Amino acid sequence: MAIYSTVTFNGVTLKIKSMTPVRNQKKVKQIVGKTLSQLSIIGLAGQQWELNMDGMVFGTTSANLGTNRAAIEALDNTTAYAFVDGIHNGTFIMLPGSLQFKDSGDNAGTHYTYSFKLVEK
Repeated sequence: MAIYSTVTFNGVTLKIKSMTPVRNQKKVKQIVGKTLSQLSIIGLAGQQWELNMDGMVFGTTSANLGTNRAAIEALDNTTAYAFVDGIHNGTFIMLPGSLQFKDSGDNAGTHYTYSFKLVEK
């Protein structure tokens, strides 16, 4: 089991509530603009991790909360970054369009919950 309190993606520490790792056939990746294309190649023997993540972002002030949220939003840019959780360490890309913040008036100003999917490069 990963130690969720020490998960980092491009040096940004993530507070992960749950993670669902899935091992799939390796796909060739091509990035065009802000689009990630994944092509299945017959005979490609490798495998890749796909990580579905749910987490929370906190801040000591509302300005700090906004800064911490912006740090996560900045990772949604089709660039491959280092991911470290103790088990699935490697280079991953945030799947474009998968980052979702579940904004709610109940937690306004205290925290945000989010989800996204990472694909191993």
